[in-house]
Amino acid sequence: MLVKTYGSAVYGVDAITITVEVNISPGINFHLVGLPDSAVKESQQRIDAALSNNGFKLPGKKITINMAPANIRKEGSAYDLPLALGILAASTQISAPHLENYLVMGELSLDGGLQPIRGALPMAIKARDDGFKAFILPVQNAREAAVVEGIDVFGVESLNEAIEIVAEIGNPEPVKVDVAEVFSEKESHTSVDFS
Repeated sequence: MLVKTYGSAVYGVDAITITVEVNISPGINFHLVGLPDSAVKESQQRIDAALSNNGFKLPGKKITINMAPANIRKEGSAYDLPLALGILAASTQISAPHLENYLVMGELSLDGGLQPIRGALPMAIKARDDGFKAFILPVQNAREAAVVEGIDVFGVESLNEAIEIVAEIGNPEPVKVDVAEVFSEKESHTSVDFS
């Protein structure tokens, strides 16, 4: 079964949407293609541990994952979460009927927790511009991404929380940030006029 999830790569101040295609077929192997660096290639071990520690499993089948466009280098461990969700959906361990509506990023810990990522703001801008419904990322980065209007941002602490959102379980609330309030908090209130 073929499933597509979406992540993002940041180059300078701009982000590029990355399509993660996960195909599961008969056989036993794990192929990750699309110019991944060593941190992305190591995701197999992190994903395997995170899945097994949360009641799921890495399927004992032939798993082929393509990260497109293939000519752009994919760097870092922040692709763990979209890869894991793609594997779970392609192996029918979860039902995620609208997975294509979400941009997903996050580094997995071995227990299924999420570590913060870099570049959340340009990723959120690109996700909004590309028409994604929502952006799922680690809770530590949620306020940074939520300053972008026009896209729902969900900060999650674990793989299971991300699964609940894409499986449409419950009614999670997106993170809201009042940009004007954030800037007013940072204003200097002093009686001295330096001009």
